[in-house]
Amino acid sequence: MKIGVVIPAHDAERYVADCLDSLLAQTQGDFVAYVMDDGSHDGTRAAIEAYARRDARIRLWHQENRGVEWALNALLDRLEPDVEAVTFLDIDDFIHPEMFAVLQDALVRSGADVAECRMVHVPESAHPDIWAGKPSPSSEYEEVDVARYWLKRTAPSGWINKQNKLYRRAAIGNLRFRETLSYEEDYFFACEINAQIRRKVLLKAELYAYRRNPCSATSVIPFRKYVGATLERIRLSCEVFLNAGRVPPKLRAEYVDDLSKDAYRMCLRKNLKKNRNASERRALFLSAGDALTRLAHDEGFSPTGLNPIQSLIWKAACRGWYVPARLLAWLT
Repeated sequence: MKIGVVIPAHDAERYVADCLDSLLAQTQGDFVAYVMDDGSHDGTRAAIEAYARRDARIRLWHQENRGVEWALNALLDRLEPDVEAVTFLDIDDFIHPEMFAVLQDALVRSGADVAECRMVHVPESAHPDIWAGKPSPSSEYEEVDVARYWLKRTAPSGWINKQNKLYRRAAIGNLRFRETLSYEEDYFFACEINAQIRRKVLLKAELYAYRRNPCSATSVIPFRKYVGATLERIRLSCEVFLNAGRVPPKLRAEYVDDLSKDAYRMCLRKNLKKNRNASERRALFLSAGDALTRLAHDEGFSPTGLNPIQSLIWKAACRGWYVPARLLAWLT
């Protein structure tokens, strides 16, 4: 089974070696790496070119900086006809040397559309030798209920990430990343994949190392943009799934509940913990309140399913009540 490895890259010179060394160390060597340098300003492009000269399986393209969604889609469009399976790898991450072999084995044995492994979060200083001397990973897997995980964050950990999976190419088909989404393109791609596949298996093995990169897009996005992007993604979820009748009627209330909790988690809880400046907390609180009010008006969202304190914070944000920053920090 030939694997197409899709790798977007932008200003990640210091991580290129770890990423591509872990790729070239794969025990399943029948792959082609499709790499897009998305307008890097550092030595990323030159570093990847050096690897491409050494190994014909690494192929590099360059585009002006247009964003990760554009890079991903451009690479998916370049997949050659003999590529049977697809995986994604971020240039600042690295993978277990047996990741491709283990996921492919599970995919073939199960007949599933997608095989997913677990992710391990590692510090910025980590290197691929974290797996040195450890036993070979198990290819044991379990089948998951895809239908219940279309829109939910209560699914198995890592399900919203694009990288820790091996997809049959037919499962992706013509599906592409939403270029209108300015953030969380992984989340929505996962929702759309789950909505169109039959079977998915989850492996217990941790085969993908997700690096905590302080310069990554998820780490540096301004909180106002973050709230706006969350609102954008939730609205799209309603439009494409809930309002289009793609969610079974008996699960609709459950999904509205889950998206409401997701809105609270992403607009309020996550960012109130991240932004410690009092004025930032206050500004975020008001911005999140506006977003939640619009979701309540347009989509019928409410704090149902939240605990009493969370529900009180939701209502306070929507009504524009003043809540001292220290109290917010403690409550959330």
